[in-house]
Amino acid sequence: MDFQTLIDKSLTVFNEHGYHRTDMELLMEQLQIRPSDFKREFTDFEDLITKIFYSLCSESDAATAEIDKNSTSLELLYASTISSYRIQVKYRFFFMDLGAIINNHEPVKDRYFELISLRKAQLIHLFTLLHQENIFVEENFTGSYENLANQMTMLSDYWPTHNQIIFGKEIFHFQYYSKLVFSMVLPFLTKEGLKSYKKILGYDKSDH
Repeated sequence: MDFQTLIDKSLTVFNEHGYHRTDMELLMEQLQIRPSDFKREFTDFEDLITKIFYSLCSESDAATAEIDKNSTSLELLYASTISSYRIQVKYRFFFMDLGAIINNHEPVKDRYFELISLRKAQLIHLFTLLHQENIFVEENFTGSYENLANQMTMLSDYWPTHNQIIFGKEIFHFQYYSKLVFSMVLPFLTKEGLKSYKKILGYDKSDH
């Protein structure tokens, strides 16, 4: 069993059983491999957790790469949010026990801080470009774009937990939460921005 197959199958086990109920014994049983085969690819259990998280970060970076360009749109923000939330469903065990995993795995903690710092910077960059294109209003006070970026990032990390509580373990309404977080831009939109927002979500004047 190669490295990527081990990552994918281990991810399935973690998602099914959860972080706290998954250990090496369960993994070996579910993966149907010997510890020696496992150790050819990973030094230990923590190394596996770290490599799975690195895989998540790689997919997340690819999903948000377009934000770093010099032109943008609200459609790009909404599309990247949906893509990111699909990835969170794929790696959902991380977000169900994010605090515990970060506290127990230092390499994951370090990479997580890098990830959210990058996302925050990307969002602020996007908001600034949207202002230049008359989609966003100017900041009402210094730091309001940063506050919006922090709010969106924070809610984005914890929606899977809220989803499980409200809708159950097996149903992930990532589109519902994407629209909910996307709605946070409303106070920042110009008239042109509001037209674009309504178009993206399929609203028309008769809805309001």
